[in-house]
Amino acid sequence: MIVSEPRADIAAWVGGKIGVSFEPPYTALAHVDRGRIIAGYVFNVWTEHDVEVSLAADRLSATLMRAVFRYVADQLGCRRATFRTRADNIAAQKALDRLGARLEGRQRGYFGDCDALLYAIMKEDFPFSQKAAESLDPRKGG
Repeated sequence: MIVSEPRADIAAWVGGKIGVSFEPPYTALAHVDRGRIIAGYVFNVWTEHDVEVSLAADRLSATLMRAVFRYVADQLGCRRATFRTRADNIAAQKALDRLGARLEGRQRGYFGDCDALLYAIMKEDFPFSQKAAESLDPRKGG
């Protein structure tokens, strides 16, 4: 099930996974399975054409990816989404690559103990199909 409330719980879960904390205003979406969050997105720093997105996941689902795409493109009207990941988080970098995100740069010391890699995905490049989403599930060899 995809949920957007309570936002603070989703943001705390995502922040705990990636080592940051979020201050409002933000919105959030999560995939909840058997009463626990298995993936979550936090959206903040909206600038009309772009929104910064933070992602943490034990497993990404097609359902959540479609909901995120609809939220970013249809509800917010953004043409792009910006992501930051730890330079040492290879799994996140691979997931972003599979989503169609492109590496745009490095922010030295962003996480304190680690640099951040800055990625972006354009609306027209977002592969929100069922097949693309399933390829991100590690249980399916993605």
